Order: sequence, then C-alpha cells, then structure tokens
Amino acid sequence: MTSKINSRLFQELTNDLINLLENDDEHDVIIEAGEGENTQKFKAHYYILRMRSPYFRQALSSRWANKEDGKYIFKKPNITPKTFDIILRYIYASTIDVEKLNEVQIVNALGAADELCLAVLVDVLQGELLERKYLWMGKQSVLIYNAGQKYPTCTTLAETMEEALYQEPELLLKSEDFTALEEDTVIWLLQRDDLGMGELELWKRIVQWGIGQLKTTKMIPDVARWPDEDCVELEVVLRPLIPYIRWSNMSPVDFERQVHAYKRILPAKMYNPSTKPMYVITKEYTDYHARIQSVLIKPSHAAKIASWIDRLDSNDSNSFYTPSNIPYYFKLVLRGSRDQEFRQTTLTNNQAIVLIRPVDSDEILGGYNPLTWSKKSISSNKDQQDNSPLKDSFIFSLKKDPDDDILSRVIDPKDSIYCNVYCSPVFGKGDLFPKSHFEVNQPCGCKQTSYEKQLRASTEQFLIEEFEVFQVIKKQERHNV
Repeated sequence: MTSKINSRLFQELTNDLINLLENDDEHDVIIEAGEGENTQKFKAHYYILRMRSPYFRQALSSRWANKEDGKYIFKKPNITPKTFDIILRYIYASTIDVEKLNEVQIVNALGAADELCLAVLVDVLQGELLERKYLWMGKQSVLIYNAGQKYPTCTTLAETMEEALYQEPELLLKSEDFTALEEDTVIWLLQRDDLGMGELELWKRIVQWGIGQLKTTKMIPDVARWPDEDCVELEVVLRPLIPYIRWSNMSPVDFERQVHAYKRILPAKMYNPSTKPMYVITKEYTDYHARIQSVLIKPSHAAKIASWIDRLDSNDSNSFYTPSNIPYYFKLVLRGSRDQEFRQTTLTNNQAIVLIRPVDSDEILGGYNPLTWSKKSISSNKDQQDNSPLKDSFIFSLKKDPDDDILSRVIDPKDSIYCNVYCSPVFGKGDLFPKSHFEVNQPCGCKQTSYEKQLRASTEQFLIEEFEVFQVIKKQERHNV
C-alpha cells in the first residue's frame, strides 16, 4: 500500500516538474542545443540544473557563466535538440521513456549523459543496450564499440565489446555498420594476427569501407568504368590501409580476378613490371606472416606445427616454416569458451589440430590428426578406411621458451587416436585424453604410452581452461617475388 502511495506522489512531483519545464516563465537559463539549421533554445532553471548535474554545477558557476538580460546563456552545439530534450526531461523528472528509443538514440543520449556527468542515467542506458544485445550485435556493433571507446564512463559497453572481440576479432569488420569505423581502428584490426577472415574477404570489406568514406558513395559495380577522380579520392583513403593487407595470403587466381581490377587505386610499386603475369607482387607487400584465429597460439606457433606436419623437425631450425610461408590454413572450428564441447561429430572432414590450455599454466598442449574424425577413419574402429596416414599423428607441448617445446610422434599408428560417441578424440592410450569430452573446466590427462615422449612433468589430471579445434587445409601455391 505504501509503495502505491509513494508511486502516486512521485508521479505528481514528476508532472509538476515537467510542467515547470514546459510552461514556467520564471526561467533563468537559456540553453541553445545543436548547430546550424538544427538548433533549438531550451528554457531551464539555474538551481535545478546545478543540483542535478555536476557538469552544470561547474558550467553555471560565476567563472564560466555568461549572462544576458539577467539570464544565463549556455550553448551545447555537440548535442542535438532531440537528444537534449530527452536529457533535460530526465534532469527535471528522473524519467526517460527508453522503450521508445532506438539504439542510435540511446547511444546519443548516452554520450550526452556522459558529458553532463549523469552517472545513474549512464548506467541505465548501458543496461538497456545490453538487454538489446541480440538486436545490435553483428548489425550495429561499431555503434556500440565507438560509444565504449569515446565515452569514458561507458565501461560496461567497453568491457562487453572487448570480450566480443576476444572471441571474434573480425566482428567489427563484419558488422553492417562497419563503414563507421575510424581509420585507426581499421588499421588496428588489420594488424591483428587472429582475424577470422580470408585476405580476399578483408580486401573487399576495406574497399567498401573506403567507398563509405567518400562524398560519392554510389559507385557502379564495374570498377573499370569508375571515373578517374573517384579512383584518385579512393586511393587517398585506402593508402594508409593497403600496407596491412597480407597479399601473400591470397591466391594468385583470387588476386588476378578480384584485386587486379583495382590497379588504379593500388600503389604502382606493388607490381613487378618486369614479370609476367603482372599480378606478381613485390616482396615489400608480401613479407607478412599468416593470420590464425586463435586465442591460444600465435603465427610463430602455427609455423612450427605446420613444420611438424610436414616432418621438418630436424635439428636445423632453419628448415622450419616461418609465419610468412605457412603452407596451410588453420580454420577455427570451435573454441571451448565460445561454442561447445568437442565430440567426434564436430569435425568430419580434413585433418585437424586440437589445442588445450591447462588451468594455471602458460603451456599449450595439442595433438594432430592426419585423418578425418568420423566413425570410419579412427584407429579404434573396426570398420576402417586406409589408416596409413595415422603414422603422421603427433602430440606436442608449446612452452614459454620455444627451445623447451616438446614434439612426440606416435609409436604404433594403430594406437594413435581413439574416438567414439561417448568421448572426445583421445591421443594414444592416455598420452592426451579428456575424462569424457574436451570441455572447459573438465579434467584431462597426459600419460606417455603410445607416443614417444611425456608431454608434462606430472601425470596428474588437470582442468581445461580453454581449447580450440582447427581444420588444417593445404594452401594453393603463391606467386610472390
């Protein structure tokens, strides 16, 4: 009963304050919001503004304030009239009809609330955006990311996007509003090794982003018919980004068919003029390492694993692949913290790599299966296909010091890998095995039986902090000079 009475009384107060805002002629502050043709003057009251907003407490002080005809005059050109109306009503009545606002309007109000030091409103608006995460994630991710970066008090949004980018670094580039990315952010993304996008796909997105920065955003599909002035303008926009495209990760066929048409906006020194075909790229633009969409390993680790796959594990480390000439794609299939447990049905084509990070450890354990994970291709099944490739199975441990890395090849191929519907793939008879399925926070163990070396000093079981599974796909040959 008391809560109903208080609610009624609060509503009466709210109505009176809104009436004061809208109809009272005794105002002593005039605030001009917006700029140019989109400008509106709002009447307000000195003491209410100072009491409700720390920003106005300072802005309306005798040191900052400008008075004309006995009224304080204040300008906010960076806040639109529509947004300022929302904020001013909140200042007077502590209410906001957030359900009627779309995500862009909420972010605009959030920016104004951040600037005017309205901490409670900032929290409320961030909470509303998080409740609508299913609406904007992947569609307006850049809008939310930019808000988290631009407004200091929007820490919740910043942390949410940080976690999202940890799981999917290419999220912003795939978002429907990706053309709203700042140039510095695009460069930062292109510099990342863990982007889960092919280089050709990246190039196409970068071109679309560049077009989005031009005054003329409608350009015909046929690149050859673009006016020279548009090409010049686009070349200027894309110039800072092109060095970060890893052209060596793109097949020559893709480059010739999908990139060569843009020659007018590419640096002339990218091409080797003395070589045919002309799409052979100079070393300056191909001396980059591969990307790998992993939170567990870096391209240098991927290069070492690829070397082990091709049996380059001699004592001469110079025979190893480098991050710039890895002959395989490592395609992420699943990640424990993002997806699900790993069962044999998760991956039924291509050879694969499993990576595991134990809890409270800086080492990465893993295993390589040269066959597909299916009922007819694993050594523990009676109905088998040709299992001779299983002799190339190996397990490994990547240490903090690369010189301490451990490679352990299978002794008897028939004991290399076991898999059934009741458990995740097991390497050997216990060399690297989950208690049931590879799953975050589930037990796993290492005990040398079927492979050459023991991976860990202790044979005690450990908990899985994170794991990843990758398909290993052979690349086409590249044309680089």
